[in-house]
Parts: sequence; structure tokens; C-alpha cells
Amino acid sequence: MNGSPRSNDDKTGHHLAPVIGVTGLLALLGVGLAVAAYLRRYVIHDAPMTAALSGELHDIHTSAGRLAYYMSAPAHHSLLSSSRAQPPLVFFHSINAAASSYEIKPLYEHYAKMRSVYSLDLPGFGFSERRNRRYSPRIYRDAMNDFVGKVSSGTPVDAVALSLSSEFLAQAALERPKLYRTLTFITPTGFTVRSMRSRANGALLRLLLVPAWSRILFDLVTSRPSIRYYTRLLFGAAGNRAFERYAYMTSHQPDAQYAPFYFLAGMLFTPAIFTTYSRLTQPVLVAQGRGNFTRSELLANLLDKPNWRVADFERCRDLVHFDDLEGLVTEIDRHLG
Repeated sequence: MNGSPRSNDDKTGHHLAPVIGVTGLLALLGVGLAVAAYLRRYVIHDAPMTAALSGELHDIHTSAGRLAYYMSAPAHHSLLSSSRAQPPLVFFHSINAAASSYEIKPLYEHYAKMRSVYSLDLPGFGFSERRNRRYSPRIYRDAMNDFVGKVSSGTPVDAVALSLSSEFLAQAALERPKLYRTLTFITPTGFTVRSMRSRANGALLRLLLVPAWSRILFDLVTSRPSIRYYTRLLFGAAGNRAFERYAYMTSHQPDAQYAPFYFLAGMLFTPAIFTTYSRLTQPVLVAQGRGNFTRSELLANLLDKPNWRVADFERCRDLVHFDDLEGLVTEIDRHLG
């Protein structure tokens, strides 16, 4: 036997399924178009930008394009003899959808009182050029080396990088070691087995860069609720309103989506970066907290090297300098000698 015949209800349900499916798709499409129309009409994409840090804001032209940077020095610094003056201290912010020099503000403002400090807005972020181009670790490595080479006047600098930018700084310092006296990595990436297996996703990148929806997707990624959620991962339930406001402002600029999309597609990670770290000859300090983005199981493999030292901040999250500025300054001062 072939079983009992279908009831009329079954037949009705069968015929209604395509109708329900099409209706659902049309409803989703309608919602999507409504959201897109709202974002295009009401979301500002050229918010007035204010400086993230104190001091002077300058432009510099490099092989990586036009870059912006902050610089500051105490009034008495120019009166010091060259033999007594400390080398420049250079900061590099992290890479994410709303990255900027604001991320290193506590350290920059602290050291600006006693020595020359610089902070570079990396390509695609802050006041630097944000055009549609191919972003890669090489672009960021070259930007760092060109910048340091031009502002250091031949004096090796002390450099501090945050998160993924630690990978770029390591590559830069390995390529041109005479530019860098010491290196400090805050919550660096590239110290996990998973990072060694990471692969870029070209298909995802092409999807993200489709002009019809590229900016719409980025507006969703950098919406106020999204930024608030990310900020609370970094600072806890209380968040950080000033950090949140600047993140929203810097991510709502013309062409702000391009560099972050290369990051989201995995194009800015270097699977072999651990080998680069292991070849560094400069004194290296790693400062790490216990946040949502801290993963460093391979770091122990470098601690037998005399030039490597780790400072653990077990009560801090990923942005150690926001949670315990005094403690981190103590470690950096010890590192810099």
C-alpha cells in the first residue's frame, strides 16, 4: 500500500507554502529597504571631527598615503641638551571599526608632560586618508616606518602599540631595527594557535565592499547600540561615555568603512606573526589584562628570551592603560630605563 491519501488540509498547506515564503521574503526586503532609506537619510556620514588628543595635529605624506599625527612636548623639553633629552615616544592605536588615537589617550597625555610624544592615525582611520584602496599589513608596516623615520631625526624611538597594531609594529621593527629603541605591546594579537591558522576571507571582503550596501552595513556595525555593546566589553557594564562618543564620531566620516572591512574580512592578520615576534632584538614589554580579547597561550614560549618581559594586569581588561594607568606607567618606565 502507498499509505493513506492526503487530507485537504495537507493540500492547502502545500499550496500555501510558496505564498508564505514569498510573502516573508517580501516583508524582509521591505524592512531592509526601510532600514537602508533611514540610514541614508538620517545617519550623518560627515560628523564634525574634533582632535582626540592634546598638542598639535599635523599631516605627513608617506608611501602609505597622507597620514595625520599628533605631537606634544613639555615647554622645557627644548631647553634640554641632546645628551639629556629622552628619545621620542610614539603611539599606535588598534584596528577596529571605530579605531583612532583616542584609544591611547591616557598614556599620551601622561607622557606629554615630560617628553616628546607622537601618535599616528593609521591609514584609514582618524584624520588620515581613508580612501578606497587595498589595506594590508604591509601598508601599516610601511606607514609606521615612514612616519618614524621622518619624525625621529635619526634618534631611535620608544614605540607603543595596541592590539593588532602590535603585529604591524613588530614587522616594522624587524625590517628597520635601527628606528626603534624599545617596543611595548599592549594586549597584542598573534599569540594563539588559532591566529597561526587564520585565513583571509576574500569572498567576505568582496561582499562587504559592494557599493549598494557597503555603507549601510557599516552604519549597522557602528550604530550607537553596537558601539555601546563593544565599549561595555572593554570597560564593563558602566562603559565609558567619552570613549563611546569619540568612537561614534570617528566612524561616521566619509569612506570610514574601507579599512575596517579589510579588518573584518581577516585581511590584516599575519598567520606567521609569531615567528616575527620571536626574531625581534629590541627590548620588548608585553602588558596584558584579562579582557574579552586577551588570548596569549603562545607568549610563554618567548619568556626565555632576555629581551622579552611580560607584565600581567589580572584586574584589568584589554585596555590596561584605562583601567590602571599608574600601574602600566610604572612598568613602561622600568622598561624604558
